[in-house]
Amino acid sequence: MGKKKYSLKQKIIYSTFIAGIMASGFLFDSVKEKNKSEKINSGNFKVYGIVEKLKPYSASGKGIRDRKDVVYLYYEKNDTVFHLIKDIPDKQINNLGIEINDCYLIRIAESDKDVFEIDFAKKVDTIIDKNDFEHQIYQTDIHKNIIE
Repeated sequence: MGKKKYSLKQKIIYSTFIAGIMASGFLFDSVKEKNKSEKINSGNFKVYGIVEKLKPYSASGKGIRDRKDVVYLYYEKNDTVFHLIKDIPDKQINNLGIEINDCYLIRIAESDKDVFEIDFAKKVDTIIDKNDFEHQIYQTDIHKNIIE
C-alpha cells in the first residue's frame, strides 16, 4: 500500500480548516486580554503583594520547549490573605531580580480577584507577614498544597 494522495481541493479544504482553528484561537486570546483590561480599568483596588515562592523555568504544558517562570504572591485585604499566581516569560525572574519577600504594587479588579496587573520593575520596601492572619484564600487546592 502506498501513501494516500490528496487532491488539490482536499488540501485547500484542510488548510482552510486549520487556518480557521488557529485564527479563532488568536481571536479568543485577544478577547480574553481585552476583557481583563476592561475589568481592571472599570474598577480596581491597589494592594501590596509579597512574593512567597518562585518557580523559574517551569514547563507550561504546551510543549517541552515552552517554558515560563511562575511567581506566587500574596496580599492582605480586610484581615484576609489572598494568594495569587502570576506566569511571566521564561528567565524573567532572574532578569528582573525578583526574590522571595520582595514587595510590589498590584492593581486588582473589583469584579474578579483573579484578574490583576503587577509591575515587577517597581519594587516597594514593605513586608506583610501572612502568618499574622487567620483567613487565607488560595486560587485552587493545588495552589494551597504548593505554598504549604
